[in-house]
Amino acid sequence: MIDAKQPNSPGWWLERLLKQLHQRNDSTNRLDAYLCGTNGIPITRTKATREAYQRLMHMARLNMAELVVEAPRERMAPVGFRTGADADSAGDADAWRIWQRNSLDADSSIVHRSMLGLRYGYVIVGPVDPDLGEPLITPEDPRQVITEADPRRRRRTLAGLKVWRDEVAGVDHAYLYLPGQLAKAKRDIPAVATGATGGDMGSWSWENERTEQTGIGRVPVVPFVNRPDAFGRGTGEFEPHLGVLDRINYTILSRLEIATLQAFRQRAVKGVPTADRDGNPIDYDDIFSADPGAMWLLPETAELWESGQVDLNPIREATRDDIRDLAAVSRTPLFYLSPDAANGSAEGAALAREGLVFKTSDRISQTSDSWEEAMSLAFEYKGDTERAARADMEVIWAPPERFSLAERYDAASKAQAAGVPWRTVMTDVLQFSPQQVDRMEVERSADALLLADLTPDATV
Repeated sequence: MIDAKQPNSPGWWLERLLKQLHQRNDSTNRLDAYLCGTNGIPITRTKATREAYQRLMHMARLNMAELVVEAPRERMAPVGFRTGADADSAGDADAWRIWQRNSLDADSSIVHRSMLGLRYGYVIVGPVDPDLGEPLITPEDPRQVITEADPRRRRRTLAGLKVWRDEVAGVDHAYLYLPGQLAKAKRDIPAVATGATGGDMGSWSWENERTEQTGIGRVPVVPFVNRPDAFGRGTGEFEPHLGVLDRINYTILSRLEIATLQAFRQRAVKGVPTADRDGNPIDYDDIFSADPGAMWLLPETAELWESGQVDLNPIREATRDDIRDLAAVSRTPLFYLSPDAANGSAEGAALAREGLVFKTSDRISQTSDSWEEAMSLAFEYKGDTERAARADMEVIWAPPERFSLAERYDAASKAQAAGVPWRTVMTDVLQFSPQQVDRMEVERSADALLLADLTPDATV
């Protein structure tokens, strides 16, 4: 049994964060359903109707939410770090080594995608891992991790919590991070079906009598918040536009419903008797059989009628209008959402990209602070106080605006003619990463030595 009555005690923080995480997961799961394209499946009464209609709903899904998230995420690529110990424009090699050892060149996209789509992303920084030889940095799911910020300083984390379920051992685990402390709690998986964050607080117990000391004075759980407000609450990229996304899928579903109902035209016959001479009702289902060899005998007054097809083009145009609205309000270029928009003018495409570049630049600014905090924590775990200095940390990003090779090399030649330093041209104009430029410098030196050997009388 955990005592949660004393304010700011580990038990008090555990109960507080567990409740907040459990309450937040409903909205997070809803956003995840949109991001995965599984939203909108209705629940109907009969099993047959449910299965048939769900199949139709599955065909009607158009996952625009994923495109809205992926458009800025594809342009968010860290390529290096600068610290107080290394003022070189190429960045700090030790910081990049930590980044590479943790496979964050690939896994950082997990954090960015979670932040952009689900409001929050997280990483947890741990001590030096024996296998990596560097501090461990792990991307985390926002349905398992939560933090609470200082109301006076939104960037300062007071406490962090990670909760997950071990199905094999039949145990739920909770790791509570406080400044300089790590408290571990556990419970048996409840018999009533609940998630790892739900259930009675009284079922939890501490794994150890004393909390572990982390050796650093900060909480090593770093939040990545998308579009934070003054209170630090995040908003997903497509979250304000759920109505437009629902409208697009509903319009597509309506078109499929009409097409399905009109797969076979409705036929009718008018001007025929309903009973024979003896007064018995006539069964026209047997008379008008749809057999290729059947012959129908009709009275002179009979008239056959066949339903016409409804024009689906207005519904298709309505879907295109909704997609254009989504592109406008989310600042996503229309050619991302609609392939036929790629045939527009070059000037129009450049203007459409401009909004995306501005949006991505803003997300990069927000994300930079979190990655700087994570890297500062990693160096603090290593005992490198010089590189851990938070004020001197800086993330180097690949430019969010991408140009063609012809455009870049044309600009590079003009920049060199204007006297711009070679390394600046390589990084800022030609958009090579600092690591690529380092290799290029070595190759340039090798080429210069080779040229000197081949032309000994020339001055290099």
